[in-house]
Amino acid sequence: MLVLFVAGVGLLLLGVHKLHAAVPTCYGKPMSPGDICEPHTTGSFSEGMPGPQTSTYREQLDNLTSGGWTAIVIGAVLLALAVVLAISFTASTLRERGE
Repeated sequence: MLVLFVAGVGLLLLGVHKLHAAVPTCYGKPMSPGDICEPHTTGSFSEGMPGPQTSTYREQLDNLTSGGWTAIVIGAVLLALAVVLAISFTASTLRERGE
């Protein structure tokens, strides 16, 4: 239960950080509105394999925020599971004691 609780809180905090504080980057360099991240290409791409694509500031920001929301949802699920397990454990302990 404690592990689920800690993991849930950690994911919630990570998600909130990604939504509010993270800045889109291109190969480790911060981007600003209007920037386009050009892919670094080395060698050729085989048939059927997609080539690297450019991404805009908005696309990079969308990727960050979707990752933030995913972390928040998973964190909330883990916290809910920890609460359900804690309630179940407490109820079974009280039943055993006859209270």
